[in-house]
Amino acid sequence: MSRLDRHHVLITFGRSFLTLDLARQLSAAGHRVTLVDSIPIGVGRLSRATSAFYKVPPPKFQPRAYARELARIVREQNIDLVIPIHEETDILAMMVDEFPDSCKLFLSDFETENRLHNKFEFSELLTERGIPSLKYSRVAGPADLAKLDFSAPFAMKEVYSRGSQKVHKVTPGDDLGWLTFDEGNPWLAQEWVGGDKYCSYSVCHEGRIYAHATYPVRYAIGGSSCLTFQSVQHQGILDWVTDFVKDQNFTGQVGFDFIEDPERGLFCIECNPRATSGIMMFRPEDGIDRAFFAENDEIIEPDPDTDRMIGVGMMLYGWRRSAVPDRSLSRFAQLRAFAREFRAADDVITHKGDQKPAWLLPVAYAGILRSCVRYRVGLAEGFMHDHEWDGTRI
Repeated sequence: MSRLDRHHVLITFGRSFLTLDLARQLSAAGHRVTLVDSIPIGVGRLSRATSAFYKVPPPKFQPRAYARELARIVREQNIDLVIPIHEETDILAMMVDEFPDSCKLFLSDFETENRLHNKFEFSELLTERGIPSLKYSRVAGPADLAKLDFSAPFAMKEVYSRGSQKVHKVTPGDDLGWLTFDEGNPWLAQEWVGGDKYCSYSVCHEGRIYAHATYPVRYAIGGSSCLTFQSVQHQGILDWVTDFVKDQNFTGQVGFDFIEDPERGLFCIECNPRATSGIMMFRPEDGIDRAFFAENDEIIEPDPDTDRMIGVGMMLYGWRRSAVPDRSLSRFAQLRAFAREFRAADDVITHKGDQKPAWLLPVAYAGILRSCVRYRVGLAEGFMHDHEWDGTRI
């Protein structure tokens, strides 16, 4: 790669392991990487892959100030591409006019981003397109609750929610008096089915996939927020994502959650129109930076032998009964399996030649713990709380 081919990229949410991993991959390809976050020391700031770091306002609570500060940095530092990581994607999609034409924001228009983010609207979209989907219903208040006609267990989750948060399994006849209702963030009741769970991650430009990964849900917080990542080939999922991305003419990073019922087939549960953990399955030698600039002809996929984990997440959650992949095993067998997985998988944080993020992880987490105290939430929620977006228009 010549100097003329190198780009200056700004990546948001500098505390995230996704951001750290992407920064390393882009830096290894010769690009200059600047990170931003609302906490002063994110794990990505400690990496040799990061050329600059800026503390910015929290996007959830100061969305306009956040977007305008990013735009200022873009102008000042001559940024070529902004890659949002978490739900600040929606906020930036509403504020694209703040950014100079010389910089590309790696996302779709707000209407597309929002419809894919909102779990009810995404389910409606699948129905409109004639794509088989799980039974669902919008629950905005007691009247909608009374009309539910599920005859089998179903999930209750807010239409604006994220991995492992506020997902409740409900059996018909259960007392749902504990539900509270937010006019701007109603609930989605969605059929609960059994089967193998998968997640996908794709990098797309104008309806075409340039990089793609699929991984099964194994060790996961609450059974949904993955801690381990093993690359698998699943042609059905790749075909599904290819068709959907083309139909939406989608640009950006996107992840889908799937379940494959042995009798009924493949269903998409929900969509995450942003970066997901799948980015951590790629290695620098895969050249995924080409996908962000639409420079490759063939879809870039991770090595089929990829087996990675978020080590600190495994230590905090992976050994718990709620996180193990096979709950039919005895507790002793579960712990033995966990130990084998922990030894076999590569930690996404440790990296030869870039060990400071791993060594100083407690320092990075101090800022996250401070956010937990400030916002009165747990560690899993506090990690992303000030970067969440729950439908409030700017």
